[in-house]
Amino acid sequence: MEDHYALNLLFDAAQQSRRCARPRTDADTSAMARRVKAGTVTRPYRGMYARTDYWNALDRHEQVRHVVRTLSSMHPDWVFCGPTAAIMHGLDCSYRLTGPICIVSDRPTRRQSSKQLIRYAITYPDTEMADGVPVTGLLRTLYDCVAKLPTRYSLAQLDSAIRLGKVAAPTLKAYPCSLPHVRDRNRIEEVFDLADGRSENGGESEGRGVLATIGYPPDDIQVEFPCLQRQRRVHRVDYLWKREDGSLLIGEFDGVRKYIDPTMTSGRTIRAVVDDERDRQRCLEHQGAAIIRFYYTDLDYPGRIARGLSAQGLSRKPGIPSLPFPYTVSSRNRS
Repeated sequence: MEDHYALNLLFDAAQQSRRCARPRTDADTSAMARRVKAGTVTRPYRGMYARTDYWNALDRHEQVRHVVRTLSSMHPDWVFCGPTAAIMHGLDCSYRLTGPICIVSDRPTRRQSSKQLIRYAITYPDTEMADGVPVTGLLRTLYDCVAKLPTRYSLAQLDSAIRLGKVAAPTLKAYPCSLPHVRDRNRIEEVFDLADGRSENGGESEGRGVLATIGYPPDDIQVEFPCLQRQRRVHRVDYLWKREDGSLLIGEFDGVRKYIDPTMTSGRTIRAVVDDERDRQRCLEHQGAAIIRFYYTDLDYPGRIARGLSAQGLSRKPGIPSLPFPYTVSSRNRS
């Protein structure tokens, strides 16, 4: 398809400002539609467009930021909240929470939410600017995520806020107690108490959220074991439990990235990474620890994880249902 001078100007300006392009005329809209059909242009949100190659090169969070910056330029009075605000604050957030976009409504409204936009009634929220966009303040954002989402999907925001130095752990954990009227206060305070900046990434935090919810919270995380083959090397494990007989169980959260992401493989081939991981496991087992592995897809089946941990000799924390529900993000979870 031939170049379109006016569209190229729109796309160049949008990319410069890290936003999506918006057509200015009916002719622009028709030209955009033809290019969407041809696959050279992507329509990520109603009335917003981006070059497909450019859009696909962005990670999912930056795609959300592009949409939010564009919406903010169209609606300067909008305040973004919930997971959307968490992404604008630069916190870890599951890709499952990247839509719909969440905004504040200062009073109940008859305007319907949609698949792309959801309104939350929040009266007089504290606000600040994040990446040039009005959002709920950091602590309010964290509170809203914990209040509206299962622990699996809110713990990563808490952990990363501490890890990234955006808030001190004591300040974060004291925040729910400072609020006068809190529904489900006990659960919210328990989730805030789980926050731990040592968690290295969002996947590990999600895993820990599931483990806590099903009654098997780890006794410690990111514990270092000495390497028996290299004197100055240590093996840091994701989760650690101590059984009643004193023996140790290690939980490892495995993702595909560590096998294929160049920033994590240090130039090694997949085979070399797998061999190193096998050597690491043998070293830990020689120190008397058993190992159980979890993959991201396992988190959707918490009952399966619970049975595996029970088979490893761990006891469930009292007061937890024996058949935990599967984790999905739906309108029921988000309201």
